[in-house]
Amino acid sequence: MITSSIRVVSGLLKGRKIPTLQGHGIRPTSIRAREALFSILGPVIPGACVADLFAGSGSIGIEALSRGAAKAVFVEQNPEAGRILENTLAQFKLGAQSQVFIQDVALAIQNSLLVGWQPFDVLYIDPPYRYEHTHDLLIQMEHANLVATTGQIIYEHFSKNTPPSSIGTWMHTRTAKYGDAALTFYQPQTPTETMSDIEI
Repeated sequence: MITSSIRVVSGLLKGRKIPTLQGHGIRPTSIRAREALFSILGPVIPGACVADLFAGSGSIGIEALSRGAAKAVFVEQNPEAGRILENTLAQFKLGAQSQVFIQDVALAIQNSLLVGWQPFDVLYIDPPYRYEHTHDLLIQMEHANLVATTGQIIYEHFSKNTPPSSIGTWMHTRTAKYGDAALTFYQPQTPTETMSDIEI
């Protein structure tokens, strides 16, 4: 097992190292993208229920908990990465606020235990860039009705790929690009503001 680490950017756990399994399709979200993500989400995070799908190291969910989220659910298919994540949450004393599902995301979102944590205020999905079933999975997630009516869905993808303009009742509100990564935001209701694309 070969691991490296990334650091929590802000909050109660600022500077703590998050171990991450190298290879195996694990691609941690960059510090730049994480900083931007939580700057955009801002006051949404304190007290929120967060889902981190294709979690890998769990950096998104852990960052959310560090910044005051009430609870976080992590889904990671790789058993080794999932066990590392469970150990990290225990070391950070976040076990009571979190749950790790070591399972395929398509199966996990039908899991009654995971469904019991809904509705999510923030649902983050970061599939491998070469994952071929993302659109079908997004449709399945929309049908599962996991997100609060005032919640947000963030889909991380390769910046040169064009995300769907809508997914069922989820409407695209903005896309922000950070190098090779792009964060596309959706809301499960028609947004009142005009859709905008931002490249930084």
